Amino acid sequence: EEFTVPNDITIAGLFEFLEFKYIPVIAGNNVVWALHHHDIEVGTYFTKNRSFINGNVLLSSIISNSERDNEFYLRYYSSPDRYRKHFI
Repeated sequence: EEFTVPNDITIAGLFEFLEFKYIPVIAGNNVVWALHHHDIEVGTYFTKNRSFINGNVLLSSIISNSERDNEFYLRYYSSPDRYRKHFI
C-alpha cells in the first residue's frame, strides 16, 4: 500500500502507525521489525519493550538524502536473538 510520508514523522512514528493499522499485536509478543531502505537497515522496533533503534530519525531526511527511489520494506524477526544473529 502506498503511504504519503508526513515531513515530521520519525521512524518510531511510522512503527506506531503501522502497529495501529497493520502489525498484529499479541500479548507477550517479543518480535523485532527492521525497517529497510533498499539494502540498508534504517530503524528497528522491538515489540515487547516498545523500544527503537534510530527511532528519532525523520523519514523525510532518509528520503531527501536518497539518490534512488523511496521504497521501504520491513523485515520480520521472530525474536531479538534471531535479530542479533543476523549480524554474525
